[in-house]
Amino acid sequence: MDGAPVEYQDPPDLSVGVSADSLPDGGMLAGQVGGEPVLLARRGEEVFALSSSCTHYGAPLTDGLLVGDTLRCPWHHACFSLRTGEAVRGPALDPVTCWHAEESDGMIYVRHRLARTAERPPRSGALLPKSIVIVGGGAAGQAAAEMLRREGYDGRLTMLSADSSFPCDRPNLSKGYLAGTAPDGSNLLRTEEYFRSHAIDLRLGVHVTRIDSVAREVELADGTRLAYEALLLATGAQPIRLELPGAEQAHVHYLRTLADAHALVGAILVSHRAVVIGASFIGLEVTAALRSRGIEVHVVAPDDVPMGKILGSELGGYLRELHESHGVVFHLKTAAASIDSQRDAGEWRNSAGGYCRGRHWRAPVARSCRRGRACHGSRGESG
Repeated sequence: MDGAPVEYQDPPDLSVGVSADSLPDGGMLAGQVGGEPVLLARRGEEVFALSSSCTHYGAPLTDGLLVGDTLRCPWHHACFSLRTGEAVRGPALDPVTCWHAEESDGMIYVRHRLARTAERPPRSGALLPKSIVIVGGGAAGQAAAEMLRREGYDGRLTMLSADSSFPCDRPNLSKGYLAGTAPDGSNLLRTEEYFRSHAIDLRLGVHVTRIDSVAREVELADGTRLAYEALLLATGAQPIRLELPGAEQAHVHYLRTLADAHALVGAILVSHRAVVIGASFIGLEVTAALRSRGIEVHVVAPDDVPMGKILGSELGGYLRELHESHGVVFHLKTAAASIDSQRDAGEWRNSAGGYCRGRHWRAPVARSCRRGRACHGSRGESG
């Protein structure tokens, strides 16, 4: 009946409309259409409607930020265009769905999805390189290759990766995958078919040993030389290796690649205890994942509190208490001095310079770096 108040569901059904006054300039409103979460956003006189879950890890975009005509994810800062839904900044690769929003008679209605914007037509011209080589097979290299194709680049595009697997979601290796809640295939950013259909020549297990910037060629470890007109280095970082007696043994694990994760999972499946060296982001993620599998975990770190340098002593103390409530044992103000070959015991050096013998632990040692070092190994040559 005309003039009757509108009763909204929670979240409101946008197909029956919401008051335009409920969406101020720069504001967002969570709703749903046919049970699917959709958010509304206003920029001036324009109203946009998009699916409200980030395509990276599913974060609620209604908790994010509007910046210009883009929407930023609250978790990892992925960036989406309000107009097209396109992922214009990582770590997300896939777009969010756009919906048709209509403002009429003081109400806003959302009733159907919009067709996804097609990739841009091929570009050509004397200024564009005929071939591009990307050194690195991680998320950055993958995102660069995808954006080139989405922007219409149709020249020869080659990705060189030292990893044996297709580009994967490295952050999840220390979370869901290590905890056993994410299947192996879920870590891959793209399938083999994607690279084939987008004409991206992905070469796995190859190592660049030399870059000749004059001849514009990269040389691989097997002697193969690849010409390029443009070169992108996206090698990322690698864990800092332990430099102490026993660190080279097979039961000492590092975590960077999918192969590293496979080896670590294989070790913990036949173990009851693990030692994690490092108490920053990755170290504590590994710790939580191992505890979720029922593994006894000891964390060795030189810090006063976990992540104290990053978050401060108060939050660091909270994180310590949280992990200890789940059974984690911390050995802080302590550095590893040696690792025994029998997988029995480690020797730790405390902050005062003395030594203390650890328990007799039979445990794989997961070395999680507190910082990384840029990957290297190739030599640049001028001619």
